[in-house]
Amino acid sequence: MKPARALLLFLVSLGTHAQPVYRCGNTYSSIPCPDGKVVEATDTRTAAQRDEAKRVAADDQRLAANMRHERLIDQAIQKPATASSLSATPAADTHLAHAVARHPPKKKRALTKPAASTPFTAAGEISRK
Repeated sequence: MKPARALLLFLVSLGTHAQPVYRCGNTYSSIPCPDGKVVEATDTRTAAQRDEAKRVAADDQRLAANMRHERLIDQAIQKPATASSLSATPAADTHLAHAVARHPPKKKRALTKPAASTPFTAAGEISRK
């Protein structure tokens, strides 16, 4: 079944590929028009170039999905700005909460305070040369 389908697609593409393309002003058409010019519309790329373009497109889609996932995690971590009111806090979005549960935020290290609370004064000899 698959070879017959591939043969059919190949034959259909041959028929559509052979039609000339005409440029009529700023539009393109397969129907000739007055003052229309024939345009070469064949794909001159090699099979390797087409495969490379498909690979690059797939990489871009994967990168976009990763960036979207990171953005959702960042949005889930941020607390929404709410107006001052006496009502209860709004419920968290379950989709964003799920993303945070899968990737919890990193723990922050505690900052150390200076040992003494005495003011700093600079002392030492001043040399004049």
